[in-house]
This record gives sequence, C-alpha cells and structure tokens, in this order.
Amino acid sequence: MPERAELLPGVWRLPLPLRDSPLGHVNTYLVRADDGYLLVDCGWDTADTLEALEGHLRALDIPIEDVRHLVITHIHPDHYGLAGRLRELTRADLTFHRLERLYIEERYGTADELLSEMHEWLRLNGTPAAELDRLNRGSMGMLERVKVAFPDRTLDGGEEITCGRFAFRVLWTPGHSAGHICLYDAQHKVLLSGDHVLPHITPSVGLHVRTTSNPLADYLDSLRLIGRLEAELVLPGHGEPFHGLPERTDALLAHHQRRLDEIVELLSKEPERLLTGYVIASRMNWSRRRTWDDLSGFERRLAVTEALAHIELLDARGLVQKRFAEGEISYFVNGA
Repeated sequence: MPERAELLPGVWRLPLPLRDSPLGHVNTYLVRADDGYLLVDCGWDTADTLEALEGHLRALDIPIEDVRHLVITHIHPDHYGLAGRLRELTRADLTFHRLERLYIEERYGTADELLSEMHEWLRLNGTPAAELDRLNRGSMGMLERVKVAFPDRTLDGGEEITCGRFAFRVLWTPGHSAGHICLYDAQHKVLLSGDHVLPHITPSVGLHVRTTSNPLADYLDSLRLIGRLEAELVLPGHGEPFHGLPERTDALLAHHQRRLDEIVELLSKEPERLLTGYVIASRMNWSRRRTWDDLSGFERRLAVTEALAHIELLDARGLVQKRFAEGEISYFVNGA
C-alpha cells in the first residue's frame, strides 16, 4: 500500500486496500471544500476498506461527517462499492454520470438476469460448454462488495464542480465504462483520471451483452480528447500520480493498435477458417509471463470481452466481417 499524501494544497491521495485483487489498492482523492470535503471514488464495501478510510481521516483530524460530497468516476465495485455505506455515515451528496445511473439496477439489482444473458452471450461467441459457468460467474464475488446507492445528482459532462480553490470541469470519457468521467482543473493543470488513463496498466475495454455503441471506438476518441489537455499532474484511480499525459495517452493508443493488428494477423493466418471471439482471445498475447492456461475464469472473461471490443472496431472499419451460423458468431478477414 502506498502512503497517504497531500499532493497539492488541499488535495490528498487516500489509498484504500482491494483485498484479493491484483490491483492491490484503489486511489481515492480528498479535496478541501468551503463546506467540508469532497471525496472522489471510495473503494469497495468491505470492513478493511472502511477502516482504512476512517484511519486516513483520523490522521488528518477530519471527522467522517465532514465528507459532504462524493463524486464517483464510474460504478465499478472498486470505485463505487462503499458509496451506500458512506451515505449512511456522512449523508454526503452523491454524484456521477447519468449513464452509470442507468446500469445500477441491471448490474447490482437484477444480477441473475444479467448472468443468464451473459451466459448466452459467451456461448454465442464460442466459449466451450465446459468453460461457460467458470467464465460467467467469475465476477460474482464482487456483488458482495457493493452497497447500492443512487445519485442525488447526475452529470452529462461539461459541468463544473467547484471545490474550495479548485474548479473541476467534468469530462465524459466513455470506454472503460459507459458513463466514466474525469475531473480537470485547467488553472491548476491537474486531472483526476479515474480508470481512463492509468500509469502502468491498460484499462479494460470490453464488449458484452448489454454494451451499447462501440466501446473501444469511444475509448480511443475520449483518450485523444484527454491527451490534448494541459495537465501537469495526473491523479489516476490505480498506481502512482504521474506527469507526461500526452506520452501516456500516445502509449495507450499504440497499445490498442497493436491489439487490432494482432487480431487481423491471427485471422489472416487461416483465411479459410472462421474464428469465434473465444478462439481469437485464446490465441492472443495477454501477458509476457502468463499463457491462456494460466488465466482465471474472470481473467478469461475479461480477455474475451476485450477481444470482442477490438473485433467490433475492426468490423466497423471494414477490416473484419462477422458471420452468424449454426448458433455461433464467428469472424473472418475481408476477402477471405
């Protein structure tokens, strides 16, 4: 766990533990406001996460009731899970993007229905019958780490959140999540990037059964938008705060281009064969140290949905085509 730190006058990073997660921790950010404090993201709903947050606040001599505002970059459990508990303890007003509000019920309220739809989605995309339950139920443990809370205010992007000496512009940055937002203060040249831009890992961008639009296209577009900002300090959801935002966004764009090229190359090697999303994902290079056989069910599910997001973009660009036959979706390169 990294140390708590005041990164700018009135802005603290409060790292919170993510037990049993390879991420290790999530960064929450506390900002001094005129009427108390704003907290950006809050970790998931476990006892050790709440204890860590309360410990940070005690060390800063801040009563937890003084957290008056809670802004969530997106409703994934590690950023949103504790929100319901904090609402009970602090009565803080809760704010996030309206698209994230739309997904609360289906993600956390009607999980059985979503599981059934995802099971069929994975089957359609070539997941072997013996693997379906393993992949489909890989994320179910996360539901226990979320206490649902609905927002007092929803955002569309473009709003300004004034907080003490800071005036954060809300930037809608879809891709990792449909309603992901970043917060940017132009005067102080600081960006709170959530999971949109991380210093050492690439955010997961997946296509699944209830995805709308083209998530990777959305992500790349919003990544280019963020890369043009004059931000001297980036405060990410995971990892260390960093400088060099344009270089990092360029590296992420190049990473996804390599993924796109890899898929075209895989399909071109066997132009006479149609490959499913599962087969394509199983042949891609996901790690320098681990093979497909080393991945857990949850990791394989992420890999399949990420592969499908890349394939969807290739299809939109006319480089790959899809075919539905015999109850399965498969892909081939144009001209095959």
